[in-house]
Amino acid sequence: MTNGVRYQLADLAMAGDRPWFAVHAQDASGENFSWIISGTFQEERFMFHLEAWFSGTVQAMVADEYGHIWAITDEDLLFTNHLPGDAEGWEPQVAHPQLVVSDTWYARRLTFVLNGQAQPELAECLAWVNGALLIGTFQRRLYQWESGDMALLEFDGHVPGALGGINNIVMTRHGIYALGYGGTLWRRQQEGMWRMLKGPWPEESSTFVNLIAGVEGPAGELWAIAAGGSVISVSDDAVTTIAQVPGEPLGIVRFQLQWLVSTLDGCYALVGDGGVLPIRLGLVMGKGINAGCALVAFDAEPLKPDSAGIHVWLRTRSQDRWFRQLVCFS
Repeated sequence: MTNGVRYQLADLAMAGDRPWFAVHAQDASGENFSWIISGTFQEERFMFHLEAWFSGTVQAMVADEYGHIWAITDEDLLFTNHLPGDAEGWEPQVAHPQLVVSDTWYARRLTFVLNGQAQPELAECLAWVNGALLIGTFQRRLYQWESGDMALLEFDGHVPGALGGINNIVMTRHGIYALGYGGTLWRRQQEGMWRMLKGPWPEESSTFVNLIAGVEGPAGELWAIAAGGSVISVSDDAVTTIAQVPGEPLGIVRFQLQWLVSTLDGCYALVGDGGVLPIRLGLVMGKGINAGCALVAFDAEPLKPDSAGIHVWLRTRSQDRWFRQLVCFS
């Protein structure tokens, strides 16, 4: 790595049994670029593998049902390690000279189309649904992409002058939901049709509600967390508050039959009847993923600006421990 580089974890995804990390980087001259890194668990530690290097900033990353990785940048470039069947328009990416290449990565620029016109958008989250890629944006719009260079508008929740977009698209047995700023809580009725759901907060307060992330609950419903620590449950169209987490939440994940909320203060478990149990305090934990024998979460406050790390909760039959591991460092 080059001295003077600054790193920040951007997103996490599971592809098969391997966690993948998207990492923002900025060099001493101010140029932005991104790494895609995979991890394999060996001898109680993750071994990291540099998979790809891109110019620009990766905004979001997701794995499809076949285990291929897809990432989108702030310049509307869609990257993947799988060449789609419609190969026209995809350009193979030149590997970084320090990278030992195992896969060829491909990219194409997407055009977001709103009312027949190209619309500038900033992607914030991705989800694969029935073979199509759903893209949530900072302007609170949802687009669908299947092939070619156009992402077509699926739902427009834009509010002029409002700040903040769609943070998360969540699939559960009960449905597909979009979560975000301004009390954004939408449920997909069918392709191209979304319904706004009313939350358990006063209507006049919706502008100030920020739904950060969600996960499938124990009965197939949606469990979502909001800034301030409220946890809501969405079953069909019924939305209720089920818990209050004392820390400021940054992520929610299911891990080994527990539902865990990562916060600025540490990790909490959601237990029955609205209870909240502190699991590990004193950690600044961001978004997390279930990696089988390990819970992996962003280190949302790196010890040094020239490193990016993760918090890992390793829980097996023989051990139960936490550790922190660096993903990138200068």
